[in-house]
Amino acid sequence: MHFNTVICIYTFIYKLKKIFLLLIVRRTIIYETNKRTNQVSYSDVYIAKSDNAYKGASEALDALKFNVREKCVYIKPNLTGGRDARDGLTIDIGTVRAVLERLHDCPRITIGESCSDTAKAFEELGYSQLIKEFPNVQLEDIRSAEIIWKPIPKPYHTKEMPFNATVFDHDYVINIAKMKTHSLADVTLCLKNIFGFIPTRKQKLMYHPFIRKAILDMNQIVPSHFCMVEGIWGNEYDEIQSTPKHTGAIIAGENRLAVDLIAAEIMGINLNDIETYRMAFELWGDPEINLLGVPLNEVKTGFRRGCMISTRLRYFKETAQSLAYRALNRH
Repeated sequence: MHFNTVICIYTFIYKLKKIFLLLIVRRTIIYETNKRTNQVSYSDVYIAKSDNAYKGASEALDALKFNVREKCVYIKPNLTGGRDARDGLTIDIGTVRAVLERLHDCPRITIGESCSDTAKAFEELGYSQLIKEFPNVQLEDIRSAEIIWKPIPKPYHTKEMPFNATVFDHDYVINIAKMKTHSLADVTLCLKNIFGFIPTRKQKLMYHPFIRKAILDMNQIVPSHFCMVEGIWGNEYDEIQSTPKHTGAIIAGENRLAVDLIAAEIMGINLNDIETYRMAFELWGDPEINLLGVPLNEVKTGFRRGCMISTRLRYFKETAQSLAYRALNRH
């Protein structure tokens, strides 16, 4: 009996040890799998400091090894009429030129925007002349483009929205924003620049009062494969009135949220304090950033935020128009 008892105890201990070892191996495999799955992916963001937009953009693009080949490319610059870039409202054409020079064997390149008078802006800002140097480039006034409605995968404001159909004929979108504050959206950077893909003025009015959530819906549909923020001369306080603010900075990278985070940091604005971006970080993740180029403190400043009475009255009128349009139109 005593011998049998010893054998049973030994067998029990042996089996227990085997189970314990199997659990350790399994736990190690799970840990290594999770470690691989949750590896931190860093987004490169480059800051160039220059008062020459072409030189600054070229520096940033080359540092990031930007080189696009054999793709249909759509470039969305932020234009506000024919205003000079030093007024702080419109990007400098030098950034677009720098991008065009680094697109190779691309069968189709479109530069598109929708402002109050897009054709006039293209002419006065030099885009009509620029495309003569690049024969495969065409200009598009998004306001007169064919309209396509797209369902929103995760609606924040609405279940579907109108877009210009042309952008979906391209497989690479370059988003070039201007560094500005905005009384409704808080900031005008890459996330908001996508709002320009709404074609008509009437459709814009339907969504503009609700822009904080509408741009989250739009950015789910239109990707930004490469982003830039031109902030050599940005605009502070009011988005309608020109109040230029100098930073000398051009920010570039592939991750729109990472680029916006650095641009906002230069402006002295924490995007985590803005509801739109808090929701954006929940939707797309809070990017880990590998910051390149000049140190942040060399270009960091502070942008005043506010709104003129005339702008408030304008948006009050827009809201009333929006509600009226929504009662009669698809939205």
